[in-house]
Amino acid sequence: MNKQRRSCMKAGAVALAMAASGAASTAGAAAPSWPVRPITIVVPYAPGGNTDLMARLIGEQLAKALHVPVVVDNKAGAAGLIAAEYVARSPADGYTLFMGTLTQISTAPFTNKIRYNPVKDFVPIANVGGNPFVITVNARVPARDVKELIAYAKQHPGKLNMGNAGVGGLTHLSALVFAKYTGIDVVEVPYKGASLALGDVVAGQIDMYSGNLSEVVPYARDARVRLLGVSSKNRVKQLPDVPALAEAVPGIPEVETWNGLLGPAGMPAQAVDRIAAAVLAALADPAFRKKLEDAGITPLPEVKEQFAQRIRRDIEVWKPMIEMAGIKPE
Repeated sequence: MNKQRRSCMKAGAVALAMAASGAASTAGAAAPSWPVRPITIVVPYAPGGNTDLMARLIGEQLAKALHVPVVVDNKAGAAGLIAAEYVARSPADGYTLFMGTLTQISTAPFTNKIRYNPVKDFVPIANVGGNPFVITVNARVPARDVKELIAYAKQHPGKLNMGNAGVGGLTHLSALVFAKYTGIDVVEVPYKGASLALGDVVAGQIDMYSGNLSEVVPYARDARVRLLGVSSKNRVKQLPDVPALAEAVPGIPEVETWNGLLGPAGMPAQAVDRIAAAVLAALADPAFRKKLEDAGITPLPEVKEQFAQRIRRDIEVWKPMIEMAGIKPE
């Protein structure tokens, strides 16, 4: 009797173990893989600018590749630092991404008193594209080229005003580099986004703006503005008739930016890998590359460690340039 009871108990234990094992196996098989809900890309500027455009373009590609909706959330202000801190403090689950720029990641420590660590609080996922800047003036400014602009500014110190998309951002820093190397005195006017600043140049509310190539390309034939010079080492194919600033100002540093996807540190490797792969696939597609290039954007297919290396290199390059411009963290 006791032997039979022990046999029954043993059989029951085996059955329970098998049931538990089967349940665990079923649960494991049914465990959802990332992603299972919408992904948000946080953009650090107002709608309509270069970064916003790139976020929306790559967001469409991610939605197709990952089979979930991708939403763009614009959180403008403080040269994008508000958005950067928001993402740095977000759950590291892969559902909140940052369409970061060189401004919030590589130069922020030297221009602002920030409450996040650009290197430790983010994981670089995939760069998307970049471009130089273009000195753009309202048509009422009596200058047809860079040399005439410099001459006019020196004859009228403090008369010209120059908009930027936020203090400490690259539209601001590129303008300061231009002013520093040309010796001109202009009044800086900060805005909460690139589209707002450029819009006021077109409308004649301000005189000048150092804008991303992709932002100003649509205005290349607009009689209301003039595109005087690009901040790259050489001319760009999208604006072949616009000279490089170095042609008129020998020795002026080359200034270019990038826009890429980052996430909060600690994101699941699966999420990082799938986003990186989706971005690389998009940038390898000739039709998508043409969309970027037509908008004045140079595709930059760099993911994970390669993207991280660019960030570290930019930090080394920009630190002395910002100090040269006399900017201190505020």
